[in-house]
Amino acid sequence: MYKELEGLVMETPGGSQGKKANKTPWLPEKKVEANLAGGMVGTAHMQKPRTWVDFFVSILGHSFVVALLILLPLYFTQAINMPQFEKTLLVAPPPPPPPPPPPAAVQMIKQPPKSFFNAGKLMAPKFIPKKVEQIKEQAPPPAEASGVAGGVVGGVPGGQMGGVLGGILGGSGNGPAPPPPPKPVHQGPYRVGGRVQAPRLIEKVEPIYPPLAKQARIQGDVVIESVIDTRGRVTEMKVVSGSPLLVEAAEQALQQWRYEPTLLNGQPVAVDMLVTLHFTLGQNS
Repeated sequence: MYKELEGLVMETPGGSQGKKANKTPWLPEKKVEANLAGGMVGTAHMQKPRTWVDFFVSILGHSFVVALLILLPLYFTQAINMPQFEKTLLVAPPPPPPPPPPPAAVQMIKQPPKSFFNAGKLMAPKFIPKKVEQIKEQAPPPAEASGVAGGVVGGVPGGQMGGVLGGILGGSGNGPAPPPPPKPVHQGPYRVGGRVQAPRLIEKVEPIYPPLAKQARIQGDVVIESVIDTRGRVTEMKVVSGSPLLVEAAEQALQQWRYEPTLLNGQPVAVDMLVTLHFTLGQNS
């Protein structure tokens, strides 16, 4: 191509005989530039035009390559053991063992004290019992009949003790022996009721109203089961009912009371009875 252009440049229209070579090209300048551009890029008959068929073929080729890249890893994936997989999914793990039952709580049962005396000192109860124990009392012995065999019931006017009807006054004494002395009566304590009468109160001390109970506006009765000995003194006390704020004052007052002893068959005996002390807000304290 370049050689042809050089030949065209060297030749002149008038020939080369007897004349100086004219280096000015005879072709127009635009034609030379077009030929140079065509030689560098390529001629028109060498370029093939693109069609829609080429475009679709290119799209299909790229799609095939992409699909191949996606499917190849899936094809070579390790197969899953389906029976083992189903067993793993269907068989549930065994449930945990149940926790052991909690230990049963030990209930502490407090036995109320049966005696309110400790080393000879009276103790106030900590709480009022709901049920009062019944004291079993012994029945008093029957009175023995006095008299002698052959005597008259009730005696006769002017008669002699131990004598018999028709006997000799001032005899030798060979008659029947006198009756034995009566057996001593059990000292008790006996429950008041029936033949056992309540002792008569001869000295009474009014209880002092507790200031705390007065401030709290507490009033009412305090019932105390008490034992009165053969000298008429209160020796044992057991609270049956009443406000805890009034119990101590009631016990202090009751301990100072004095009674006339109860007689059973002519002998003093200890008795057991209920004593009620009244507390009223209007009383003098």
